[in-house]
Amino acid sequence: MKMRTTWLAVLLVLAMIVAACGEDDGGGGTVGDGALTELTVATEWPFPDPLWIPFLAAQDQGFYEQNGLDVTVQPPPDNSTTMKMLAGGQAQVGLSAITDVVFGAAEGLPVLSVANMSRSNNWGLFSLDEQPIEVSALAGKTIGIYNDSWTAAMLPLMLESGGLTMDDVQTVAATTSVIPLLLGGKIDVATEVTNLGGVEITTSGGGEPQVLLAPEAGAPDTPVWVYVANADFAGENPDVVTAWLEATKQGAEWATENAEEAVALFEQLYPEVASAHEYNLEAWSATVPLLTKDGEFFTQTDEQWTAFTQALVGADQLDEALDPSEYYTNEYLP
Repeated sequence: MKMRTTWLAVLLVLAMIVAACGEDDGGGGTVGDGALTELTVATEWPFPDPLWIPFLAAQDQGFYEQNGLDVTVQPPPDNSTTMKMLAGGQAQVGLSAITDVVFGAAEGLPVLSVANMSRSNNWGLFSLDEQPIEVSALAGKTIGIYNDSWTAAMLPLMLESGGLTMDDVQTVAATTSVIPLLLGGKIDVATEVTNLGGVEITTSGGGEPQVLLAPEAGAPDTPVWVYVANADFAGENPDVVTAWLEATKQGAEWATENAEEAVALFEQLYPEVASAHEYNLEAWSATVPLLTKDGEFFTQTDEQWTAFTQALVGADQLDEALDPSEYYTNEYLP
């Protein structure tokens, strides 16, 4: 069976988003004409997380305004709706997993990756056992997962390297964080990224976990997160997308140099996460090295998209790999 994001409920979900958020299409002027262009950024996750800090810093420090933008950061109602918001015009740009772009393209959604957010695949398996994780030994084990497209794509690729399939393991899906399930002994292994789940384990008293990253078990070393845009909007407003990326980069750079202040801003804007200050600070600090490669932000390559999509085809999760230009462009990079 092919694994891909299901879009059958798009119209219903978009109607709910419109009702909750309004139908603002972000058309508040053109960059450079003296008016601020209104822009809605859809996040990758419905709950506040430190990946949003570049957006918040760019907003707070005036970088968006300096680049002619009036930006609203809009979380989706669930972790499978970001692409639908972009395709339906409820957001013009956003942050998503690279898998959402691939499966969205397979469905013909007008969404394009315009920059890498992270530069490597830091997702994998985490356990509290003393022995290193061996994929072949996971048969019959319980694995904590998220119901997102990235996990659905990556976990079968890792299991295949040990001669296993999804039928050989049991899975438990978490709606918020999978780590409490691991710490509570309810699962044997958790699927997570080092800068979020890995940090949550150590800051929650779980000690140093055993970690097996996906590229160490047959998966491509593909960036997990990308910045995305509605393709039609980007084509009609290239300067706006470029200005957004430039200001977001400025926000990331400021937050890198002022980590404590950036995390305090995050917690001020989302007080529900303020009690996890140690985690927030460590998670942001662990995210910073993922943002650049050889000191460079953003740049994508044909190789990253080809390696990833061909791996999905080989694992029977995708019918065909499209030309990389169907998934991404560097045209809007600042």
